[in-house]
Amino acid sequence: MAGGTIAGMASAQAVASLLLLADGRFPVGGHAHSAGVEAAILDGRVRSFADLEHFVEGRLFSTGLTEAALAAAATVRWAQDGMAAYDELSTESDARYPTEPLRDASRRLGRQLLRVAAVSWPDSLCDTLAGQRDLPVHQPVALGAVGAVAGITPVDVAALSLHHNVTTPLQAAIKLAGWDPFQIAAASVRFTQAVAECAQQAASYSGGPLNDLPADNAPLIEIAAVNHTTHQPRMFAT
Repeated sequence: MAGGTIAGMASAQAVASLLLLADGRFPVGGHAHSAGVEAAILDGRVRSFADLEHFVEGRLFSTGLTEAALAAAATVRWAQDGMAAYDELSTESDARYPTEPLRDASRRLGRQLLRVAAVSWPDSLCDTLAGQRDLPVHQPVALGAVGAVAGITPVDVAALSLHHNVTTPLQAAIKLAGWDPFQIAAASVRFTQAVAECAQQAASYSGGPLNDLPADNAPLIEIAAVNHTTHQPRMFAT
């Protein structure tokens, strides 16, 4: 076949889908969130660029790993079981969002991702999940569904989840504290090795029982998220 094998074309399509989903201009609503860095700047936990990098690193290996493992496992479950996986994935994801503001934000982001995915990758799974108005799925579970539909591997879905965990607070910090965007870009690059290693770890759980998935979170981020809802004015929802 001219232009490459069918397998090669499928792989290229998955890579293109991955790049599109990683693009901050893809309308999934993440621009309205700071991943906790606004609260950290307001309460003085992040005062310098070094503090910012430590904050992002802490997120990466706690909530980042938890969400990435859930997204990778969801990719496998949606591909294997379709909507039959819904209840268990919802239950396990709920257990990993202990505070109401972050639980609600995750569901809103999940619903928005599925709405745009249903148009971009027409598929009954995305259509059905996008229509779950009463109890939308969480963002990592939605990302897993999009990964399954778009043909993206679990480890790449995990890496994409971690990419957003890194870039969301870093990009928010530009607006919040005016740090040099070139420095922010360089920090994103410095995290790529850690993201790759964490993605492999997250994906290693994807074939096992869902209740064996990591459940690490960052208690201070959770507490700050609750306090942040009453802070006025604020620039970001979370």
